[in-house]
Amino acid sequence: MRIEVDINTGALTEHPDLEPTWSLDDIRAAKLAAISATADALLATGVPIDGGLHIALDDGSRAGLTAMAATATAASAGAVTWPESYSRGWIAVENVRIPLATPVAGLTLAVSVGNWYAAIVQHRRDLKDAALAAEDAAALDAIDETAGWPV
Repeated sequence: MRIEVDINTGALTEHPDLEPTWSLDDIRAAKLAAISATADALLATGVPIDGGLHIALDDGSRAGLTAMAATATAASAGAVTWPESYSRGWIAVENVRIPLATPVAGLTLAVSVGNWYAAIVQHRRDLKDAALAAEDAAALDAIDETAGWPV
């Protein structure tokens, strides 16, 4: 039997009448690539929020959210005032402002984005760990890289 692997999706196609052409390492590499591609696509889309909007997850956006959360924490403690620049709103991927009238609104946004990002990273790691531990092609094929992601 020969198993073909689509290197873009990780999908396996079995050809029972042909000799194998892919090693277990090749199949595993394709599964790992498919897992990474799925996670990368979700991260590139951004965190979905109410109203069909998305919050960007690139390094700069995550750093900006961290800075905003630090300011919101200080403002909640009364150490600083909540700046008008944050109160006016966080700008979504769709170039729409998401109002953050209070420090709590800013913290709520930052925490929800952080939790979604962490869920993607952790699920990606769980799937990769499963792929690395798989002992044969059937075990690799049983790993569904499209399931279990946050929505």
